[in-house]
Amino acid sequence: MSLTNNKSDRLYRRVADELADAIRKGTYVPGDKLPPERELAETFGVSRPTVREAMIALEIYGVVEIRHGSGIYVVAPERGDETPPAREDLNVGAFELIEARIIIEGETAAVAAAGVNDADIATLDTLIARMRNGDEAECEQADREFHSHLAGITENSALIDTIEHMWDLRTRSPLASQIMGRAQGGGRAARIEEHEKIVEALKSRDPAAARAAMRAHLEQVREYLLVATETAELESLRQKLRAQRDVLSRRTGY
Repeated sequence: MSLTNNKSDRLYRRVADELADAIRKGTYVPGDKLPPERELAETFGVSRPTVREAMIALEIYGVVEIRHGSGIYVVAPERGDETPPAREDLNVGAFELIEARIIIEGETAAVAAAGVNDADIATLDTLIARMRNGDEAECEQADREFHSHLAGITENSALIDTIEHMWDLRTRSPLASQIMGRAQGGGRAARIEEHEKIVEALKSRDPAAARAAMRAHLEQVREYLLVATETAELESLRQKLRAQRDVLSRRTGY
């Protein structure tokens, strides 16, 4: 049961591949609940987002089922097929895509700050207004145009093409699309405010401030994706911690 033929491939694929092999070998059987996300992250020596992308990849293949309020369970293969077909079209996951955007778009914003003009600022302000006043589809389109226009300010065709390609991957990659779809519509007000801070930094023609504002925005997107794709194991842990804090608060009076 192999999800990828290249063991040097992306981390989430390697994690998914190893778990799929464990299922095939009987380490986990249909109906079994997989270990919590934190335990899997420690076992494989990877981050929480990498484990989460691996779980969603396995869910896309029908290997596991993510049951909100319970956990992640191994499911029986359909029609006796224990080996899902190898597919390379999963492409990148949303978390690794965000990591790339933090690196590339942060520097793009810094370069743009040195060449931005008043007409560019007006265009970006108009796009933010569209994000605020339009429906979700219009907000998404205006968001993309905002980042594309900012890249255009650099007049660097490689940066422009790279950023356009990363936005295409949000919908073209099944794995990224699955994760983005779970987060769609949430955090809109915060995203708009973050874009406004980017424009404020551009208005000051301050590359360092523009870089910081863009990185802060994309880091918040990453955090929102983590929240939107959280498994019940983490929510249960959070509730226990809250209960413990409440007990401590009652005992101490703080």
